[in-house]
Amino acid sequence: MLSVIYVSVADPLIRDEDIAAILLASRRNNKRHALTGALIYNGHNFMQLLEGPADEVETCLAAIGRDPRHSGMTEVRRRTVYDRDFAEWSMLYDPDFEGHDEDLARLAARGRIDEQDERIIHNFIALGRRRPVA
Repeated sequence: MLSVIYVSVADPLIRDEDIAAILLASRRNNKRHALTGALIYNGHNFMQLLEGPADEVETCLAAIGRDPRHSGMTEVRRRTVYDRDFAEWSMLYDPDFEGHDEDLARLAARGRIDEQDERIIHNFIALGRRRPVA
């Protein structure tokens, strides 16, 4: 099984309706193709962890890369895994990601999410919380 984390730059004009459409399609398609994962939008960028059969992950990543609602898709981490980090979710998404530091730490402590992935996700969320300097 393959697990990939990527980041990309969201279209500056992206709307909540666009994200809702992404989630609807992701959840429907991921169930059909035995994919699971999580999507984070920090206000500027997307980060997604996608996991499942290698051929299905590759096909999905190719389709995601063609989506005009983001650009600059860059893989952060790719590896073979034997267990899923997000097995219960066709696509986990929480628009606020407030208070998830403890949730992520709990998942890591129970061996549900890899420590490296936890650090990557924490850092990504923290970048979205930074406010521009005036």
